Amino acid sequence: MLQYVLFFIASVVSGYAFFRLLLFYVPRRMSLSERSRCREIIAESRRQAVAVKNRQHQRGEEELAYLRSETEESLRGQMDDLQVVESDLDAQEEHLQREESRVALLAKQLDNGTARVETSKTRYETAHASWQQDLQQLQHALQERCGERAEQLHAQSVVQIVESRTVECQKILKAIVFDHNSGAKRIAQRFLGRVHSRYSPEFIWPRSLNSVEVKDRRKFELLHNDDKLLRELEEVAAGVQVKLLDNERVRVVKLTGGFGLSREAVRLTLNEVLALSPGSWGRAQQAYYRHYMRLEQEALKLGRKACRELQLDGIHAEIQKLVGSLNWRTSYKQNQWYHSVEVAKLAGLLGHELGVDPAQARRCGLLHDIGKAIDYRIEGSHAVISGDYADRYGEERMICDVVMSHHNDLLVETPLAWVLKSADTLSGARPGARVNIEEDYQSRLYAIEDLITSFRGVSKVMIMNGAREIHVDVDQSKVKEAELADLSRRIAAQLSAELTFPGQIKIILSRRFEATLVA
Repeated sequence: MLQYVLFFIASVVSGYAFFRLLLFYVPRRMSLSERSRCREIIAESRRQAVAVKNRQHQRGEEELAYLRSETEESLRGQMDDLQVVESDLDAQEEHLQREESRVALLAKQLDNGTARVETSKTRYETAHASWQQDLQQLQHALQERCGERAEQLHAQSVVQIVESRTVECQKILKAIVFDHNSGAKRIAQRFLGRVHSRYSPEFIWPRSLNSVEVKDRRKFELLHNDDKLLRELEEVAAGVQVKLLDNERVRVVKLTGGFGLSREAVRLTLNEVLALSPGSWGRAQQAYYRHYMRLEQEALKLGRKACRELQLDGIHAEIQKLVGSLNWRTSYKQNQWYHSVEVAKLAGLLGHELGVDPAQARRCGLLHDIGKAIDYRIEGSHAVISGDYADRYGEERMICDVVMSHHNDLLVETPLAWVLKSADTLSGARPGARVNIEEDYQSRLYAIEDLITSFRGVSKVMIMNGAREIHVDVDQSKVKEAELADLSRRIAAQLSAELTFPGQIKIILSRRFEATLVA
C-alpha cells in the first residue's frame, strides 16, 4: 500500500516537473520560431519593397522620357507657330507703314481740297449775293413796268395752275366714272339677260281672300246687332280684326291683321258657320281650331315643297312652317310664298352668274321674308325679324346677316347681299308682280299725313323708311309733356282702324321748344 502511495506521489511529482519543463520550453520554442518567421516576413517585405521601388523608378523614368519627348515636340510646334505669327506681324507692320504713308498723302490732299472748297465757297457767296441783288433789281424793274407785285403774280399763277389741273382731273375722273358705269351697266344687262333666259315663271298666282260675303241680309243684320260670333273669333284668332262693311251692292265681313293662318282659318270658319242657321253658330270655335290645324299641316307641306324645289336641306321644321304660312300673306297684292320661292330661284341664278354660291343665295332668298308671317306681333322690320328667327333655328350667322340687310336694316357689303337685293327687286318690279304700287303708295302717304295732322297740336309730319317710320313734331304750347304718350297711342289706334298698310308703322313724337332772336 505504501508502495502504491509512493508511486503515486512520484508520478505526480514527475508529472509536475514535466509540466513545468513544457511550460518553460514550449513558449520559448514558439517565441523563437515566431521571431524567425517575422524576420523572414520582414526580409521578404523588404525584398518586395525594393522590387516595387525599382519598378516604380523604372516606370517614372519611362513616363519622364515620354513627357520630355512630348514637351520637346510641343515646343517645336509652338516655335513654328511663333515663327509664322512673327512673319505675319512683319507683313502687317509693312502694310501699316504703307497705309500710314497713304493716309498722310490723303490728309495732305484733304487739306488742299478744303482750302479750295473754302475759296470756292467764298466766291459762291459773293456771286450769290450779287445774283440776289441783280434779281431784286430785275424784279423791281419788272414790277414797275407791269404795275403789279411779284407776290400777287405768284399767287395768281398758283391759282390758275390749280384751277386748270382741277378741271383736267375732273374731266379725267368723269371719263373714268362714265366708262366704269357704262361697262358695269353692260355687264349687268348681260347677266340679267342670261338670268331672264334661264327663268320662266308662272305668273298666274293665287289671290288671297280676306273677306266673306254675307248674301243673307237677315244674317248680316244679326251679326251687326249681335257681334258675339265676331268677337269670339277675334278672341281665338289673336291679332285678327273682323269688321262689317255694308254698301248698296254687297255686304261683307272684312278680315285684317294677324297671322295669315289665323286669318284664313277665320275666313273658312265664317264660310262654314254662316251657311248654317244662327242656332248653330256656337260651334264656331271648334270649327276654327279644326281649320287652323289643317292649315298648319298645309303650311308645313308648302314649306317642304319649297325646300324640295330649291334643293335645300337642313332647314328647321319651324322655319319651313313659316315659309309655308307666307302663302296666306300678301304685300302689294303679291303672294309672299310664291314671291319667296321666286326670289330664291332668281338669287340662285344670279349667284351662279356672279360666282357666288348658288345654294347659299337660294337659302337667303327663301328665308328673307319669313318675318312677314309674324311681324304683326313683333315690333320691328320684317327683315330683322327674319334674320333673328333664322338665327334662332340654327342658320349660319352670315345667312342671317344677309337676310337682315336686304332692306338696309343691317349694312352688309358682300356679293351675296347684293345678289339677294337684286333678286328681291326683280321679283317685285317685274310687270304684273304688284298692282298699282306707285299710286297705292302715294295715296297711302297722303292718307297717313292727313290723318296725323288732324290731331290737335301736330305741327310737322315726316314719313320715312317707306312709310314704316313716322316722325311727328308737336307744338309745345298746345301739347304738354305728360300728354305725349296718350297722343301717340291715339294716333297709332286711328292709323290701325282707318288705314290698311303692310307690316308695322313706328311713330316717334317730339315736343320741341325753339326761341329765335335777331340782334
